[in-house]
Amino acid sequence: MAKARSYGAGSMTEKKDRCDCDQVGRSHSVWRLRVFTGRDPVSGAPRQVQETFHGTEPAARKALADLVARAAAGKLDRTHATVGQLLDRWLEHIAAKRSISYVTTTRRKVESRLRPVLGTVKLADLGADSLDRLYDTWTAEGLSDATVRNLHALLAAACHQAVKWGWLESSPTDLASPPSARSPEMTVPTPEELAKLVATAEAEDPVLAAGIALAALTGARRGELCALRWSDVDLGAGTVRIERSLTVADGVATIGTTKTHQGRRLALDPVAVETLTRHRAFVDQRSADVESPLVDDPYVLSYQAHSGTPINPDVFSHRFKDLCGRLGYDYHLHQLRHWSVTTQLAAGVDVRTVAGRHGHAQATMTLNTYGHWQPQTDREAAGVLGRALAGSSA
Repeated sequence: MAKARSYGAGSMTEKKDRCDCDQVGRSHSVWRLRVFTGRDPVSGAPRQVQETFHGTEPAARKALADLVARAAAGKLDRTHATVGQLLDRWLEHIAAKRSISYVTTTRRKVESRLRPVLGTVKLADLGADSLDRLYDTWTAEGLSDATVRNLHALLAAACHQAVKWGWLESSPTDLASPPSARSPEMTVPTPEELAKLVATAEAEDPVLAAGIALAALTGARRGELCALRWSDVDLGAGTVRIERSLTVADGVATIGTTKTHQGRRLALDPVAVETLTRHRAFVDQRSADVESPLVDDPYVLSYQAHSGTPINPDVFSHRFKDLCGRLGYDYHLHQLRHWSVTTQLAAGVDVRTVAGRHGHAQATMTLNTYGHWQPQTDREAAGVLGRALAGSSA
């Protein structure tokens, strides 16, 4: 940094492209401090931070030096960018790293909720207090706590990336207070309800029936089931490979990797083998009835006689929801995955096995989501304690 030089009474200036300190008006005790902080990462324009200082010239020199030091340490905002500009850049950044469905869903949330209220706000003006007011407003409008937390998480991800890029010194979302997470009560079909769903679907929609049974017996996600091909199934060995997932975004279907980008091989019990054997017979007979040969590697769940087009995940969900409504149940398709996990945990299957079978990246996720006690396992635990105490006093 160049030395300060005097340019007339009551004024001192360093190189104008770095920093300067000028007397304000005719007052000898009011100074305008300016520091060049680099170029705006969005516009590329030179960026200056300005402060007003009251005091003597030596004190103003010291204040200028402090301002320069803060700028050098990256403690001054480097951009005039708005929250909207950050969100645009962040969406572009994650597009190649996340699934199409995630990016599409996230962009929809940005456009419907975040941009209308925050799009024109300067990043430098975004504070925890304004975010908390926004969260309170959303809650008053009827948004659930989970939805508000999700919107907070999206904004936090963008702001944390802005910190990495040097757009912000720190993320204002770190000091905000979104609604606390609450563990919702896990509601799943009873075995009797599940059996009735499968039986009813079998009589009117065999493809849906097979999908319901597989969702419950494998715990696979709907996109994974929709992407399943018969080459993934080994009925003799009683196994199925889960390696792909089907997503549909803006009407475009895409086959990609699973959510965790890892495949898994699952064992099939006799009920699952029998279900798939019966369904394959239906698929073969349907193909023969309309003289539409199966494609080389047909999909397990398809409404086409040649089985070359997989069932759309949304169609799968909607048909299941409609079936539940007609039977007087209030379930959605993902609850069959919950049923699979909770049933195994209640039966004493170890959490690592359950996590691996259901494609959870970490067993801790299984515990955090499903680890709440259930009445039947709590009763068993009480029995263990009672028997231990009785045995020690015998």
